[in-house]
Amino acid sequence: MYRHLDAPIPDVDTYLRRLETERGEDLDKDYLDTLIYAHQCKIIFENLDVYGSYKPHEPISLGIEDIFQKIIRQERGGYCFELNALFTQLLKDLGYAAYPCMCRIVRGKDHTPPILHRGIIVKLDQGLYFCDVGYGGPMPSGAVLIQDGHSEHLHGSTFYIRKKDDYWWILGRITSSGTYEDVLEFNTMPQENVDFITMNEYCSKSEESVFTQKYFLNVRTPAGSKSILGDVFTCVEHGQTKQESITSQEQFEQILEEHFHLTKR
Repeated sequence: MYRHLDAPIPDVDTYLRRLETERGEDLDKDYLDTLIYAHQCKIIFENLDVYGSYKPHEPISLGIEDIFQKIIRQERGGYCFELNALFTQLLKDLGYAAYPCMCRIVRGKDHTPPILHRGIIVKLDQGLYFCDVGYGGPMPSGAVLIQDGHSEHLHGSTFYIRKKDDYWWILGRITSSGTYEDVLEFNTMPQENVDFITMNEYCSKSEESVFTQKYFLNVRTPAGSKSILGDVFTCVEHGQTKQESITSQEQFEQILEEHFHLTKR
């Protein structure tokens, strides 16, 4: 019944062409970092099928072939349950030891939020690494070693790992002002793709889900990032931030095409 969730990538080379990368000679951290950075730059985090003008409120399929068709062949984006599912399967098909993990987004919260995010754990010779290509906010552009007190500087940003207790780890970042900001909590217990069905249903359909309330789009660029949150478009380039209010559907679709290379199909 759930075999479609664990299917192999239909065409690995087409996936890599979408990322504008090639097969690596070594399945090491350097190649893993290359894949993560390319994924964050080439494939957009977006919730247009959940809230927006594409296929609003249509069920989000977690089948690998369906996600591949949407994100790779149709050159769309997606959110964590799609992006990290597809990328985990790519890593496995390439030969990496990778599996999904449960996460809580704690950034900007003063309470314990529910587990509503999917991350990735990759096992390399040096240990376990946390990876993520499906979070629409600040996230490492490479793999981060899961070791208490470890920090990683990647593409101009520094992220850290801190052990919270016997079960949970914290991933955080050092902001541009020099403060420490916890972003998410995760555990390293291996999960199965089927474990995310209920979370996906809630995030894509519930009126209480943030994704059914406003637009979320984000993509990394070589100079910074571009994002839409609600009706505000933000472009960050070389540390300079510019914002633009979106006041019409025509303007929104123009921004989608010009800055996110998305056209209404």
